[in-house]
Amino acid sequence: MRYSFIIAILGYIVLLQSCKQEHIPGPVPRPPSVKPVLLKDITIPNLPSPYYHCEYNTDSLVTRAEFSSGLTSYNVLYSGKQIKEMRNNVFVNQDTLRYVYDNTGKVALIKFIDAENTVYRHVSFLYNGSQIKEIEWDHKEAGVGFLIDRTLTFTYYPDGNVKTITEIRPAFANLPEHHSVKTFDQYDSKINVDDFSLIHDGIHDHLFLGVRLQKGNPKKERLEVNGVDLYTIDYVYSYNNDNTPATKKGDFLYLSGPNAGQRFQTNAVYTYY
Repeated sequence: MRYSFIIAILGYIVLLQSCKQEHIPGPVPRPPSVKPVLLKDITIPNLPSPYYHCEYNTDSLVTRAEFSSGLTSYNVLYSGKQIKEMRNNVFVNQDTLRYVYDNTGKVALIKFIDAENTVYRHVSFLYNGSQIKEIEWDHKEAGVGFLIDRTLTFTYYPDGNVKTITEIRPAFANLPEHHSVKTFDQYDSKINVDDFSLIHDGIHDHLFLGVRLQKGNPKKERLEVNGVDLYTIDYVYSYNNDNTPATKKGDFLYLSGPNAGQRFQTNAVYTYY
């Protein structure tokens, strides 16, 4: 009996030890790496092509950005991973856009500097937490100083996507004050790659990068100008396997003015590296 008891105890110890060995946790597997989204071109029929173009370095940071088939073309310089400068290098314009950050790392100010090293324009940013609350543009007026010529204010949905962009441009020369409200609705849960275009006045001003306003893609857009509903656009997207947009088709409807009731189709094509 004594030997049987000892053998039983030894068997139990061996069994316990083998169980411990079987349950030793192995190394924690690394999560799968996520491929960065590297937008290459946005092409819009009947507009200079590509309308927007980006190039990147090995760290997936934009090093070159172009608008309207090279109408403006920027070399993007960094301090760490923060944009330090965007330098326009087209023949007729050698402006530098120099970034200033607040103590939390958010863009606070962008200085527009001409080829003679004169600051002639500022873009300043106000925040509500991490969200942009207001962007204000000013320009240098001889004998007066800097005058505000454009202000954008933003509201957001609870999910962080921008809901409205209100734009005010003061009266200038013979032009009255301009007031508009652009509203976005029905966002998808995919990846947005073109929200930088929402604040870019391609006709009159420089493109700049480094701010985010949308996470997803809105399926509806409406514009009101000086209190009058001007248009609505209903968007339909197709997507790539990584949830980036491949195409964006819009059904544009004029709501007022001489073209009220008329529709036309918009289209944008996105390509990636």
